[in-house]
Amino acid sequence: MKTKFSSFDIACIVNELQKSVVGLRVVNVYDINNKCYIIKLGQEKKTLLYIESGSRLHTTAFEWPKQMMPSAFSAKCRRVMRNKRVTSITQMGCDRVVDLQFGAEEFSSHLMVELYDRGNVCLCDSNHVITAILRTRQDAKEDVRYAVGHFYPRELCQTLSEPNLETLKESIGTIKPNTQLKRFLNYQNPFSIPLIGHVLHKHGLNPDQKISEEYMNSNIDTVYAALQDAYTDFISLPTTITTGFIFSKTVTSKTTASLMDEFHPVKFRCVEKLEVTEYPSYNDAVDTFFYEQETQKIESKSVQQEKSVLKKLETIKLDHESRIKNLREVQEVSSQKAYLIEVNLEVVEEAITIVQNLIANRLSWEEIDELVEEGRENDHAAALAIDKISLDKNRMAMLLRDPYEMGESIMVDIDLDMGAYANAKRYYDAVKQSSLKEQKTAQSSSIALKNAEKKTEATIKDINIVASIKKARKAMWFEKFLWFISSEGYMVIGGRDAQQNEILVKKYLGKHDVYVHADIHGATSIIVKNKGSDPLPPKTMMEAGCFALCQSSAWNSKIVTSAYWVHASQVSKTAPTGEYLTTGSFMIRGKKNFLPPAQHILGFSVLFKVDEESVERRKEEKKPEETSNIDITDEKEKEEEEEEEEEVGEGGSDGDVSDEENQDEEPSKTPAGMDELFDKYNLQISALSTNQDNNSSTQQSERTDFVGTPLKARYKKKDAPKFDHAKKQQEAQQPQNNRPKRGQKSKKKRIEKYADQSDDEREAMMALLGSAGTKKQKDKGGKSSNSKQKYKAKSTAKNVVSGFTGEVEKPKLNEAERVEQALGKATGTVEEIKEEAKEEAKQVETPPTTFSNKAPVELKPPPQEDDQDEGGPGSDNEEEKYDFLDSLVLNPTPADTILFGVPFVAPYTVMSGCKYKAKLTPGTTKKGKACKTILDTFSRDKNNLPQERNVFKSLKDVDMTVNIPGKVKISAPNLHGHGKRK
Repeated sequence: MKTKFSSFDIACIVNELQKSVVGLRVVNVYDINNKCYIIKLGQEKKTLLYIESGSRLHTTAFEWPKQMMPSAFSAKCRRVMRNKRVTSITQMGCDRVVDLQFGAEEFSSHLMVELYDRGNVCLCDSNHVITAILRTRQDAKEDVRYAVGHFYPRELCQTLSEPNLETLKESIGTIKPNTQLKRFLNYQNPFSIPLIGHVLHKHGLNPDQKISEEYMNSNIDTVYAALQDAYTDFISLPTTITTGFIFSKTVTSKTTASLMDEFHPVKFRCVEKLEVTEYPSYNDAVDTFFYEQETQKIESKSVQQEKSVLKKLETIKLDHESRIKNLREVQEVSSQKAYLIEVNLEVVEEAITIVQNLIANRLSWEEIDELVEEGRENDHAAALAIDKISLDKNRMAMLLRDPYEMGESIMVDIDLDMGAYANAKRYYDAVKQSSLKEQKTAQSSSIALKNAEKKTEATIKDINIVASIKKARKAMWFEKFLWFISSEGYMVIGGRDAQQNEILVKKYLGKHDVYVHADIHGATSIIVKNKGSDPLPPKTMMEAGCFALCQSSAWNSKIVTSAYWVHASQVSKTAPTGEYLTTGSFMIRGKKNFLPPAQHILGFSVLFKVDEESVERRKEEKKPEETSNIDITDEKEKEEEEEEEEEVGEGGSDGDVSDEENQDEEPSKTPAGMDELFDKYNLQISALSTNQDNNSSTQQSERTDFVGTPLKARYKKKDAPKFDHAKKQQEAQQPQNNRPKRGQKSKKKRIEKYADQSDDEREAMMALLGSAGTKKQKDKGGKSSNSKQKYKAKSTAKNVVSGFTGEVEKPKLNEAERVEQALGKATGTVEEIKEEAKEEAKQVETPPTTFSNKAPVELKPPPQEDDQDEGGPGSDNEEEKYDFLDSLVLNPTPADTILFGVPFVAPYTVMSGCKYKAKLTPGTTKKGKACKTILDTFSRDKNNLPQERNVFKSLKDVDMTVNIPGKVKISAPNLHGHGKRK
């Protein structure tokens, strides 16, 4: 298997790196181990340059596990190379040494990478003096020392030279026995063995031929011609190669598998019999090859660890089984010995009596043994049964057997202080004790085995999770902005600075989208992407407004204010005459629709990216639920229609009277004066009614009118007066067509309540309450020039948005300019044009002053030029372009295949029903510490899946903190339960 670069491989990879890496700036340097390093390059588009000392050099698309702390060599490289551009990458002659230059002239640094033998990496200054080195060594042949403070010997590198026939003839005398032709030629001309073998095949020679002087003399001209071709290919091929190849061989053991064996930039003839896989570039082929190699190593290592863990579990099982087996054997043996004592009771009792009498006569131990021996000679039954007497232990060993069965005798230990029955009982007690011990051992063994199995499973899962090299995921287009997905599935994006605000409006703002902003310092431009042409729902608008406020200075200052929204056609980059708009600033023409004030509450969660199969399965699971919901709602609507028809047909207007009475009896759920509130913020909500049977159909019919035609929601007041039943009866007798329309009753009550209040009193009261109120338009004669100028200044100053600072500028158009603008669009006399211009000025400058039963007319500002790029996210077919949102889920199931996770910061209302969530409010905890605490809380959840834990471990601190506005306070379930896993 090929594991290192050849000189020809280095020539090809250096040619590709010169096109892709030169010009990029060094961001950081990381070390994987003591031989492998990664240089992170680029700003927006990151490129990872992988360096392995003595082996390889290429860019990688995979995320390799990095060391927690940088080594001394890595830290030195960071200090010297960071923020410098890669100015050149060159190969030293035809040697396996690459010179990477960072910076220019006297400020440059050189990284010398040696890809031969054990390898080395040297960091040098502009004069090639070594300032840091990976491995200090001494070259004994050349008497050169590679160490800090010494010059790097570039002159020792092999230079590329054209083959010489005379030199080739002279080298024939140095041929050693059993030397292959390709290796002999590569030693003289290091063009790489695969390239030399390729050209030898072309000239009809066998590269693996074992050569001698006679063979070389007879084929000297052919060999020289092959070397000439190799020289030409070494110079020309690297500049023309655009693909890479991996060659695999089939290995058969228990199963047949294809293993990657070699990688080459060209389909050499020496490997043409192997299976080949083509890649778009040689760098991709090398990256994939070594990724598979490292993955196989990690997998084999994890398999070995798994085997050792399983072996420990098997050892525990065997140990418990042997204990139980020994206890059962003890029971069997003790039971058998007790039985033998019982069946040989007379013999045992006689033997005990004889020995006790001998001891009582004070005979010595030797005399006792002699007497027992005499008894055996006389065929005494008791003496024959005695095998050994141990008077030091007061025991006697007897050989007993069952007289009813012709079996072998068994040695039974007899206590001389006990009788035969007592000895039998002693063995029966041992059986009982062993039986109880067996039961306890079995119970404890089952518990211990379960715990060991659980621990083994957890260890195996951890091994499988840790042992993985993941492919670096490509960031989605919206991740460079502030973003979130609303609770109703709409994409909301905002700019991080003035430049991004400019890009958002010019490139991503579609004609059906909505622009959200706030008149406060630091507020960003927010765009709500509409999936089609239908109006956006109010909940999404409220969430976008909350997000705009939280991403401004209001977060740190804790100021509660309101955001506003406008249509995309109202946002323009055209400045008023005599003024200009800075980067990130836009002109807002027409009416601003203010949203209610929002609290500064954000939520933190993780979006899980699932594969296409999981998305399709989720859609199929939703289909039956949706159809069943539709059937239920249809039945409810039919029942409601039938009930309404019965009420109208039988009782006429009496049904309304009963509804009004019921409403008055129920406690009010909303504050008084909400009609004015929703008219002020131009919000559309469903008309609230206590009759819950009508709520679903009413909301569905009115929700589509959110943008453009706001309606007032009818709210009940807590102090509403009691109804006059006489009036109600008179109204009931009136025909149904003459009934007051919805909202007219509450309007009439307001008029009656404030009938005695003059305009001056009303303005004074509104000023006292801190509200501007609605101004009635006065006649020209009654208005002073002073108040007119003030009102014009106030109305026009709110029309310019200064992108990232929230400042406003005053566009000023006089009557003549309006006439000039109207001349390009209208036709007719000058007087008619002037009249039209005056009417337009009134519509633009004067906000609506009265509330009527009809929806207010939507102001239509002048059309704006389309700044969208063709095929951009703001163009047509939005539904197709945002299908990828279906693959981002908050609550994955065990059946889903999770690809990766994306940190998700959004208003807290979006997190309802989310499995992992934390509430963020303005506080004193730093963003990084807060994210680590939240992830630790998520990881400690006992219901999380192994895939989810893997995602939590792979999240980066930068990705988690980038969308959090500032210091926070965290609120989450089980937040302070550190180390209390149950």
